[in-house]
Amino acid sequence: MRFNIEHFLKEELWLLQEQSMPRLSSMTIKALKIALLSVQSFYRDLCPLRASALTLYSLLSIVPVIALLFGIAKGFGFEKILEQRLMEQVPNQETTVLQLISFAQNMLDSTKGGVVAGIGTVVLFWTVINVISNIEESFNHIWKITQGRSVSRKFSDYLSLMLLAPIVLVLSGSISLFLQTKITWLMTVIQLSDSGSWLVIKGLGLLPLMLMIGLFGFIFIFMPNHNVNIKAGMIAGVVTGVLSYLLQWVYLSLQLGASSYNAIYGSFAALPLLVVWLQAAWMVVLFGCEVAFFLQNYEIYKNNNRYVDLSFALQKVIALQITHLIINNFVLMNKPLSATEIAAKLLIPIAIVQVLLAKLIASHIVVEFKAEEQGGDELYQPAVDINKLTIAYVITALEQSGQHHLADIKQEQLFMTAVNEFRELMERSKHNSLLKEL
Repeated sequence: MRFNIEHFLKEELWLLQEQSMPRLSSMTIKALKIALLSVQSFYRDLCPLRASALTLYSLLSIVPVIALLFGIAKGFGFEKILEQRLMEQVPNQETTVLQLISFAQNMLDSTKGGVVAGIGTVVLFWTVINVISNIEESFNHIWKITQGRSVSRKFSDYLSLMLLAPIVLVLSGSISLFLQTKITWLMTVIQLSDSGSWLVIKGLGLLPLMLMIGLFGFIFIFMPNHNVNIKAGMIAGVVTGVLSYLLQWVYLSLQLGASSYNAIYGSFAALPLLVVWLQAAWMVVLFGCEVAFFLQNYEIYKNNNRYVDLSFALQKVIALQITHLIINNFVLMNKPLSATEIAAKLLIPIAIVQVLLAKLIASHIVVEFKAEEQGGDELYQPAVDINKLTIAYVITALEQSGQHHLADIKQEQLFMTAVNEFRELMERSKHNSLLKEL
């Protein structure tokens, strides 16, 4: 029988229990599941569209961001080093980088003294904060977080990030140069063999990649308004760093072969490639965020591929189970439950729980709020007096959530009357008990 890879990836893979396999096979199956979950969620979360939005924000804010970096760097006296580092980051595009730096310097000069300059400074900071805020929003969506940082936390966290960014950028280049110099000197002193020297030189060539991996790992841990596991963030950083390194190589290769575009675009020849590269770079970053999410939540999501297209009847039953659990927890005056805890107590996949919690919130049956501790989980409590929450009340609220009347469409009165009578029969049924009493 011929092996069907499509059937394996869609069906058979999700039936495999990697816990009972040898270590290497278990790690391979787990990595494959995480990769597939990440790819599926990448498109389900509209990451290509979000990458397009972030590309636009990046293009609009590139000059203000560079201006802010130079403003901070000038305060520490290393603006020349920062300029050199920026030139190193975009090889073969020195003219473009110098133009951007010139625009940034003009922007900084325009923010010196006067009321107009004060407005310019505010606009400068607002632009940079807005870009970072949009990145956080995209990351929060991937992490299924509905509530972002508060305004005060945005100000403190983003300001810290803006102050540290130019310092880290300069230090990373200085440390890399220092290590290369010292290791080269050490190789000369101890007289390494040709093979040993080759290995060391190749290792030094990986330093930029290591720094890139560290940067992405930090972003995946810091940006979401959630407690991200360091291990998950760093492994995702490795995946993203390697993909970004390959993307950069492709970008540089395309630049070398794009000289023919000079006749069409003139001085703007680099712009089309830059836009495509930015779009691809943001897609890689958002994919890395998906990987971090599934690395941290693998045990919860590993079998979710087996639960799709639930009937509306089953959705109502599970929604009643969730509401019943939340009410009982409230009556016992226990700490409010998170989606993860609800899924664990009911033995239901969290993806299903999250979808139905969203419907219960939209139906005003359940209310969501953030835990007090920083980066805490979203918690859930009844949104209605529990003495009103009967089975019929919850089902009716779910059925009537959203728009249930269209003025420009004729609705058959016969069917409307029948549906209303069914609802009244359900309310009068002997099985229509208060959920707290079940």
